[in-house]
Amino acid sequence: MKSPFFNATALTLLSFVTCCVQAENAKPGDVTPIAAGYRPTLKTDESELWYIYDKIEINVKESPRLIRDPALNAYVRDVTCKITGDYCKDLRIYILDVPYFNAMMAPNGMMVVWSGALLRMQNEAELALVLGHEFGHYKNRHQLSQWRKAKKDSAFLATFGMITAGTGIDMAASLIGFANMAKFSRDKEREADKVGFEMLSRNGYDPFVGAQLWDRMLREEKVITYGKPLPVFASHPKAQERRDDLMAAAQALPNPGKKLDAEHYRSITETFLEKWLDDEISRRLFSTSLQALADMEPGYPSSKKGLFTFYRAEVYRRRNHDGDRAMSAKLYREAIGEEGAPASAWREHGLALKSANSRAEAIDALEKYLSLAPHADDMTFIDQNLKELRTTP
Repeated sequence: MKSPFFNATALTLLSFVTCCVQAENAKPGDVTPIAAGYRPTLKTDESELWYIYDKIEINVKESPRLIRDPALNAYVRDVTCKITGDYCKDLRIYILDVPYFNAMMAPNGMMVVWSGALLRMQNEAELALVLGHEFGHYKNRHQLSQWRKAKKDSAFLATFGMITAGTGIDMAASLIGFANMAKFSRDKEREADKVGFEMLSRNGYDPFVGAQLWDRMLREEKVITYGKPLPVFASHPKAQERRDDLMAAAQALPNPGKKLDAEHYRSITETFLEKWLDDEISRRLFSTSLQALADMEPGYPSSKKGLFTFYRAEVYRRRNHDGDRAMSAKLYREAIGEEGAPASAWREHGLALKSANSRAEAIDALEKYLSLAPHADDMTFIDQNLKELRTTP
């Protein structure tokens, strides 16, 4: 399916950039922090940049990946407003269903948070840190500096034209392109980190969550076995460097805050936990998913243990390396004995037993699955398997 993330009106944007705006005679570094309520003067290079992102934002609002859940959106916005104060009225937050750790801030006040980031965060303090970091790019008008430099780069303009056109490009490619446009120099990333950290500390959150978050990201980075770096590693300073800087800043505070609000965070996001875990392992980045699952589970109560065991089993089943089938079968068996296992754990356990020729146990497990999920989409498939198990000698 063609992605509706960007519509055809965006095709006119590059011609608008090149012929319809009189840019200011300003150097890339000639920017000052933005004030609350600010709007750029018309017919300037900054107004041209805002115009482009205003058009992109229209299409973000219409994206099929936009998560419209009122409770989740209200919560993320409330945390944003808590840390940004008077700037809150200038910001719009959009949560997109994309299973990677990333967030982006546009110069016109549009902030985009990906579901993969919300899955990996363990408390409100970590959310506040990430939101504060992205706000730092907005407050310091980093995109304007980058825009002034980038307009002279033909490679950038080609990429920009591609992602704004959006035709023939799937949603994931469009979003990765958007993320690439939000890359900043390490100095600007450090500036944004400083803003985020100051907001975190000012609001009484535990400042050590920054180092803890990046410890987990660093562990994921270390187990990447193939392909290009994930967005969080490609578009930010090295995870180790960032972790060390945040730890040093936290240690320097004389009276660090302690607020985490982990239970509140989980109460809002747990509705999406199973969906987001399924999206995570569907990336087929098996090593990073196993590491992510290992880091996530301790942040949840024991009532979710069966869910995490099931998804670890799913990773091994889908990876299918030597020994993975036996490991997945073992984990499915463990999952059904643990609290919080989804109905699908019984299905996969039953199918694994069928492969092992354990007919009686397989029948029991598949019948249990159907009793737990009487309206399952795969009911016909399971009925066929049960028929084979009952009739095969």
